[in-house]
Amino acid sequence: MKQIIVSEFGGSEKLILQDVPMPFAGDGQIVIKVEAAGVNFSDGMQRRNQYVFPVSLPYLPGFEVAGLVTELGKGVENISLGDRVVAMLPGGGGYAQYAVTPSYLAAVVPPTISAQASLALQVQGLTAYLMLKDGAKLQAGQTVLIHAAAGGVGTLLVQIAKQMGASKIIATASNVEKLAVAKSLGADELINYTASDWVQKVKDATGGKGVDLILDGTGGEILRNSFSCLAPFGRLINFGNPGGGSTSIEAFTLVNNNLILQGFGLANYFEKPDLMQEAYQYLFSQAATGKLKVHIGQTFALSNAAEAHQQMENRKTTGKIVLIP
Repeated sequence: MKQIIVSEFGGSEKLILQDVPMPFAGDGQIVIKVEAAGVNFSDGMQRRNQYVFPVSLPYLPGFEVAGLVTELGKGVENISLGDRVVAMLPGGGGYAQYAVTPSYLAAVVPPTISAQASLALQVQGLTAYLMLKDGAKLQAGQTVLIHAAAGGVGTLLVQIAKQMGASKIIATASNVEKLAVAKSLGADELINYTASDWVQKVKDATGGKGVDLILDGTGGEILRNSFSCLAPFGRLINFGNPGGGSTSIEAFTLVNNNLILQGFGLANYFEKPDLMQEAYQYLFSQAATGKLKVHIGQTFALSNAAEAHQQMENRKTTGKIVLIP
C-alpha cells in the first residue's frame, strides 16, 4: 500500500510517499481502509520537531482517519467488519491507504454523515466540544471571544458555544472572507486580528467590560494581547501555537482581575472514553439533524500531502483539510 513517511525533520518536502507492507490487527485493534485522512496543525509541528509529544525518526504522520473496517483483532466487541468508522491514531500512520488503531478509539459513523464530514467532527469537533463543556464549563449568558474562528476548530466553536447559550460570540480572523464564514455560522461580532486596534474593538464590543472566555489556538502575540480583553474572573484557554512564537507571559498579570490561563489538549481525553463517546454522540446527532454545519475546506490527494501542509501553514485554508488516498 501507499503511505507517507517522514525520515528527517523539516519542511513539507519531507513528507515522502512510499510503498509499505499492509498493516494487520493485533489484539484489540482494527484495520481501516482509509477513505479520508485529516490534516491538522499538530501534524506540521510534529514534522518540524516542535510538537509537545516528540517522535523518533522515521515516523508515520497522521492522527485521524475515516473509512471501512476490514479486519478485527482478537477481543474487539464494539466494532464490526464493514462498519464505517472515524478513528484516532495515537501512534500515527493516518496518511495512508490503510491504518490500524485500538478499537476503543473508533466510533461508528451514522450513514447520513460522509467520511470527510466525520473527520471534521473528530479532532476539531472533539476539541471544540470538550474544551467548552469540560474545559471552560461554559455557562449560558457568558460572552466568548474565538480566535481564528474560520478554522477547523473555530467554525465548530462558534456553533457549539451558541448552542450552549453564549450571549455574545466575538469572532476574529485574518481577512474579510474568513470573517464572513464565522458570521454565517452565528458569530455576533467580527474583528480582524491583524488590525492594530483589534483589542480595543473587543472592548468596544463588550461596552468596555471585556469577555468572560477566550478560546485561542493561535498563540504568540495574539495570546499575550488577549489578556487585555478579559473581564474580571475571565478565563483564557490556549489550545495551540502553530506559529511557534513565544507564548511567555508574566504570571502576576493575572492577579489584579483574577484571571485564569488554562491549557487544553485532546490527547489526555483518550483516557476518558466515556467523555469521548459523549462528545461523539453530541457531534453526530447535531450534524445529522443539520444543527451543526461542517465546513470542509480543501481536499488533496495523498500524494499531495506536502501541498496540503504548505497551504495550512501559509494560512490559506478554512475549515477541515482532508487527504484522499
